[in-house]
Amino acid sequence: MVKRISLRRVVAVATVLGVLVPIVLLVRTLLLGRLFGSPLEFLLYPGSIFLFDASRHSSLYGLAIFGVSLIATIALYAFAGMILFGIFRGIVGAWRFVRRR
Repeated sequence: MVKRISLRRVVAVATVLGVLVPIVLLVRTLLLGRLFGSPLEFLLYPGSIFLFDASRHSSLYGLAIFGVSLIATIALYAFAGMILFGIFRGIVGAWRFVRRR
């Protein structure tokens, strides 16, 4: 029996991943002492583009920009979740339609 998956759940899971993935990547970067910037890291944390500012600012500004980068990443993850949900529903609907014939 296939359980119905709602768009609300998909967006909720994507939002949680949008928070956890960047934090895990940044903690891993700090613990391993590696530089941040591989293509996979940029793909998983697209909001990191806001963090690349070479000029000096206060720590409050840095925290605000980190928040903006997290919000951008969360929004992109939720948007990607909605797109994948639509694609998945379309494929499943087409498969069920063909199977009934």
